[in-house]
Amino acid sequence: MNITTFGAFTTARLGIYAAQKSLEVTGHNISNINTTGYCRQAVDQVSLRVGATNHYASANGGVSGSGVLVTGMSQFRDPYLDIRYRTENSNVGAMDTKLAGLEQLSGILDEVGTGDDGEKGEGILAAQFQDLRDQLAKLTGDQATEDEFLTLVRSSADSLAKLLNNYADRISEVKKNQESSLKTDVSAVNDILKGIQNLNENILKSEIYGDSALELRDQRNLLIDSLSQYMKIDVTYSPVSVGAGKTVDKLVIKTSGDNPITLVDGNYAGKLTMGDGLQKNPAFDSTAVNSAANPRYLKNDGTTTDDAADAAKLPYAVTISALSDKSGVELTGSQPYQFGDTELYGSLQSSRELLTESGEYTNAGMLAADPDASTKRGIPYYQNALDSLAQKFASVLNAANTGYMYNSSGNYVDKDGVEIKFDIPQADGTTVKGPLSFKDTLTDAQKTQLETDGKALGGVLFSNSTKGDDTTGITAANISISSSWSANASLLQNSFQALDGKNVVGSSDNRNILHIIAEFDGKQEYKPTDVVGSAAQGDRFFYGSFEEMFTNVEETLAADVKSTTTMLNNYSVSSTQLNVSRESVAGVDLNDEAMNLMQFQKSYSAACRLMTTLDETLDKLINGTGVTGR
Repeated sequence: MNITTFGAFTTARLGIYAAQKSLEVTGHNISNINTTGYCRQAVDQVSLRVGATNHYASANGGVSGSGVLVTGMSQFRDPYLDIRYRTENSNVGAMDTKLAGLEQLSGILDEVGTGDDGEKGEGILAAQFQDLRDQLAKLTGDQATEDEFLTLVRSSADSLAKLLNNYADRISEVKKNQESSLKTDVSAVNDILKGIQNLNENILKSEIYGDSALELRDQRNLLIDSLSQYMKIDVTYSPVSVGAGKTVDKLVIKTSGDNPITLVDGNYAGKLTMGDGLQKNPAFDSTAVNSAANPRYLKNDGTTTDDAADAAKLPYAVTISALSDKSGVELTGSQPYQFGDTELYGSLQSSRELLTESGEYTNAGMLAADPDASTKRGIPYYQNALDSLAQKFASVLNAANTGYMYNSSGNYVDKDGVEIKFDIPQADGTTVKGPLSFKDTLTDAQKTQLETDGKALGGVLFSNSTKGDDTTGITAANISISSSWSANASLLQNSFQALDGKNVVGSSDNRNILHIIAEFDGKQEYKPTDVVGSAAQGDRFFYGSFEEMFTNVEETLAADVKSTTTMLNNYSVSSTQLNVSRESVAGVDLNDEAMNLMQFQKSYSAACRLMTTLDETLDKLINGTGVTGR
């Protein structure tokens, strides 16, 4: 249509308003250049053209618009960069939490001390192993039975046991700290979800009244970024009708994965809790009918069951409640959901894995739930590895110091020094009476006879408590010198071979001391099932001496720290680059805003000049034209 005479003033006025609003927004951007999470804003405007027909318009006149109309304000934001950044942020959160836990373990097991031998550079525990070996070596001379040297050996052994106790206690303390950290993380996630829920409600109200609530959106995006550190999430926005043909965006946040679980749905949000759950069967089909053919749970042995009472426990399981609004009204169809062992990823999952993963000691149930479980090592792995060392050390030295007297021919003798005659099985199925050497493998019946007729020597050196001689369930946390050894240093047996014609061993005979010393360098088999009876791996996972076993634990931890550090660095670099890319779009740049200031100032001046020009034109038209009288 043709613009009316006074309609031109409206065109100028709208131009002034648009330029003025743009200047205000530019100033707002500059003011918030250092505000965390602030997203650069811009004025949305469209060309205005009134569509009515002017009855008196000339057919030869051109059609022009009616100026500019400000429709609102928007933010400079790239959703794709947000998705990529939050994915990398989840990776960073996962590796950062894992590395923090491993570094706490490194402070315990990565021996930076040199013990008593600075030249060799031995660690504290390695130095104590060497000290015990050195004290035993002093017994190999004529003084083998002297109390002073026997007491030194016992004191060194006690120190070694206490070192293992100390390491186990410190690792247990790390585990307690990690439990507290996980609880804190769960609480932090709940605060974030509640904060997002409140912002969703406020944003919805603002949008209904025509306010885009950009500052509230900035706050919400900051919370979403924080949430992405704790778990991998998918964020979507969907239009929802609020009546009168108007729609507003509803925010939905779900966990990322094959089975996405909704955390936030508009004004509804869930709440996380932590506690023992049930080991879920990853093959369970929730869309099918529960039956024996579709079991929901796993047992410790890896088999499946539909009976919750038989299911394996899942420690530190995370469960989300049904979604509810601020008044507690639940969203229709929403139900509580326990996350499976591998359904979370991020800081929460790493905290859980530090508390649950036991590497080679993993049972079949955990392995069925997570095929990679045998390669994941958390605090339980290092606890079990130390227990393996303590148990093997105690069992080998106890066995070496416990036996029955034998003569110079190597055959077992009774309490009077006379050879014991055993029933020895023959190839034809019969038995004959004869002697047995201490090197022979005895049948159960022969062991019983030896226990009855033989002369037992030595005794248990290490037990699970200083109050007794019980060797069952020895761990790094409870290994101690036995009550008998504590009361009698002479319990350490120097030999099991009787003097010729006598029923006593020689005081200078030190062959068993040499045997015990040799056991320190002997290769031992370490099997997960020796410590964890339900472990899926029955074969040995390490073969070596006591010191080599501890070195293997240190090297395994060092490798885990190194690989985690490398991954964290890679994820951090990628996350930083993506954040820089986001800032290049959403951040405030002074150069850009300065150019905008000049542009909008000139627009404002031009619109004002248009207003002045129109006023001058009308003044000339009204007051300076027409017919004058003669």
